[in-house]
Amino acid sequence: MATFKIMMNIRQIDLNLLSLLVRIAETGSVSVAGAQLGLSQPASSNALARLRQALGDPLFQRTREGMVPTGFAEAILPGIKEHMAGIEATLTSVAGFDPGTSRRRFRLSLSGLGEQNFLPRLAATVFDKAPFVTLENVSSPAGELAETLSSRRADIAIGLIDLALPTMRQQVLFRDDYRVIASPALAARGPVDLTRARLILVAPSATFAREIEAMHTRLGLADRVCLRMSHFGALPAMLDTLEAAAIVPGQFAAKLAEDGGAVLLPARADLGRQAVNLVWHERTETDPGCQWLRGIVTRLFAKDQS
Repeated sequence: MATFKIMMNIRQIDLNLLSLLVRIAETGSVSVAGAQLGLSQPASSNALARLRQALGDPLFQRTREGMVPTGFAEAILPGIKEHMAGIEATLTSVAGFDPGTSRRRFRLSLSGLGEQNFLPRLAATVFDKAPFVTLENVSSPAGELAETLSSRRADIAIGLIDLALPTMRQQVLFRDDYRVIASPALAARGPVDLTRARLILVAPSATFAREIEAMHTRLGLADRVCLRMSHFGALPAMLDTLEAAAIVPGQFAAKLAEDGGAVLLPARADLGRQAVNLVWHERTETDPGCQWLRGIVTRLFAKDQS
């Protein structure tokens, strides 16, 4: 483990400075981090300068990819995130939550498909009941999601995720299977034979990428894949351009078919019915605001599993 000999003046540090440190690390931008905290660009730069002076370290290096933490900043950030999450959880649980007046920022972790499926209805309902709160999607890869929820970088996650850990809580909202869809032009030619059709494979790395790839192999369709994509957002445009088929989550397939962007075929893929879960960390279990948000998610999206 690296050892840092740093001259610190702890009396110069307050929670606002530490909040800025965390936000810069998350966003890679001083101005964006400051804006999230309600600070102007000059105020953000001044706050960072104070923090650098107090800790005796540059904290961030400016690169083409944005502000990158120094070795010292990387070493202290996990502990700062953990303790600030605990402070936030303690204060919010005591202060209560009034949706009519709250200006709280709720952070979600949704995949690109999750944004399409859940965010429009969720945002409309949240803003109707709590007009001054803000929502932010901080989509986290599956391998980092537990830490994202633990550090309160996200309050909840929704999706094809399973975090069976002692510190995690999760609720099955519904179960979704995979359906086969075809572009309208391909379906217009008659019955679709997947062993002869061009296939578009969408395999988001954050969910079941390997399982989806393996499913195509099991079905003898791997050599029919003409295009691989990591996001669902461009699929409607591709189906409008190509005579092709795809195997996608059932809810997404039904929405595409309803909008006329695809034809839903009778076949079902053999990936099984996957649980779409609402997931949160035990730290937010009794947080009144998070309880309120989870209640809205449950009312909007939970379906009878019997």
